[in-house]
Amino acid sequence: MRVVVFLLVLCASGTLALWPKPRQITTGTQTLKLSRSFSINLSRISDAPADLKAAVTRTQGYLKNDKLRILVPDRGASKAGKISSAPTLPSLILSLDSQAKPRTIAHEATLAVENRKEGYALNVPTNGSPATLTAATTLGLLRGLTTFSQIWFQLGDNTYTHKAPFKIVDSPAFPYRGFMLDTARN
Repeated sequence: MRVVVFLLVLCASGTLALWPKPRQITTGTQTLKLSRSFSINLSRISDAPADLKAAVTRTQGYLKNDKLRILVPDRGASKAGKISSAPTLPSLILSLDSQAKPRTIAHEATLAVENRKEGYALNVPTNGSPATLTAATTLGLLRGLTTFSQIWFQLGDNTYTHKAPFKIVDSPAFPYRGFMLDTARN
């Protein structure tokens, strides 16, 4: 019975389901929606690699086409008024810590595990200024884009979140981002 009550409370709150769970996350309680002209900006990265540009295009596609609805009984309909009057996020600005020419995500992902840098910092404000995503490598930017895409829901024509502002700092808890569990063997 306690488990059922816990799950109902969890669903009713519309909890974010970020995977993997960031090391540090601070959220608020404000509703924020993406501007109709929302864009992901790479202008601070000179000579952005093609696979980073492709990751940006994929993320913009997810944000427009995923149609993920919040996991609450009414799927967010009771928030419609709050969403329509919410402030908007104009853009997400990506930047690298280093001024060196960025390497491709594919190159970063094939480095020895102990040499990979996958950390990132994501800041999503509610004051009308752009969100920022900063990392040491393009692989870190990819990880941050993945997290950014997971904080948004869809209701009608609006892509929104209900836990803004966000401050997320993340890096793998282990020297690697994931693991494989082989369940096919006895």
